Amino acid sequence: MHTRREKAERIALEASALALRYFEQLTELQIYEKRPQDVFSQADCEVENLVREMIEAYFPGEKIIGEEHGGELSDSFWSVDPIDGTSNFLCGSPLWGISIGYVVGGEPVFGVIVHPVLQIMLSGGKACGLYLNQQPFRRPGRAASLKTVAIGDSPSWDFTHQLGIEKAYRALEWNIVRYRCATIGISFSALGYVSGYQECFSSMWDVSAGYAICQAAGLDVSLYGAQEKCQTHVCIGTAGVNAVSAPFIPHPCFTSSL
Repeated sequence: MHTRREKAERIALEASALALRYFEQLTELQIYEKRPQDVFSQADCEVENLVREMIEAYFPGEKIIGEEHGGELSDSFWSVDPIDGTSNFLCGSPLWGISIGYVVGGEPVFGVIVHPVLQIMLSGGKACGLYLNQQPFRRPGRAASLKTVAIGDSPSWDFTHQLGIEKAYRALEWNIVRYRCATIGISFSALGYVSGYQECFSSMWDVSAGYAICQAAGLDVSLYGAQEKCQTHVCIGTAGVNAVSAPFIPHPCFTSSL
């Protein structure tokens, strides 16, 4: 797993360099819309192309599923989001990331997330531990009174259900933040900046790397729903975070875990 980690880190760093070049030329990028509030650009496609080429070179024959070019589910596969937080990226915000996860038997076992502008790269899994910028890292403890949870906002997630979760946290005096980027919320959870991250109707490529990384960080992690696009529900955080969201996640239309 260590060799896999090191190779995946190299892939993430190459992808980061390419994404940054596009980020420095935002006015030249044409924006396309998949559906309202779900956009992409040439940068998303080209970064995914690069990641796929490098995975195929390092790990011949292994399956890949990516946000832009798809793929078929199998017992084991790489799950790639070339630019998570595309809207943030295209608006010039630094809050976006590249996510590369490895899934076995429906569970992410390893992942790398890189936030190029923030110069943060997290990698790891339960079997190999947690790394920050290629160095071993331990999530710092925080005072129990510092209660902040990040909540996602998938366009597929009905707003009434989102508000129910938010109301439950606010009733217990939690602070709530929204970054419009799953990998930011998840990475900040692993780093100890927030206590956890909750989202319904995400996609496996958004959360697979972060799931493995947060598991390595010692957080409680759960996936529900399905592995298809916009069907994955994620609970990541301290026991206190997940206890509040437990009545709401998974969404009522899903009853089983992955």
